[in-house]
Amino acid sequence: MAVGTVTITHTRQGSIRTLAAACVASSTDGSFPATVLPAFEGRLLDLIVNPGATAPQALYDLTVIDQYGHDVLEGLGANLSATVTSKAPIVYSGTGLHPAIDEGDVLTLTLVNNNVNSAIVDVAITYALGA
Repeated sequence: MAVGTVTITHTRQGSIRTLAAACVASSTDGSFPATVLPAFEGRLLDLIVNPGATAPQALYDLTVIDQYGHDVLEGLGANLSATVTSKAPIVYSGTGLHPAIDEGDVLTLTLVNNNVNSAIVDVAITYALGA
């Protein structure tokens, strides 16, 4: 069985950082591997999700789960489009407050509910340093 891949890159511009994940699903069952993200610290700003040339299944889901089982994306990655790039601010529901991440948090990126072999999804999480 061919395993999918997730390649992480980390870029910065001043106090703004971007954690990007280039995700390719398995060529045999469409699954993406759960991937522990590198440690970082800051306030989450926004999420960009871009389906690739081989689009994932419609209404696939993306989460970033912390060590306590909480989705730090606050549900933004639910029921994503297979064809449209999405960008949304990451805030706590009903507020304008951006979630804080501590460098000790263990965050795992997951993409599920896809059955398209070799589907491509690019994910970017932007965050700001400081509290």
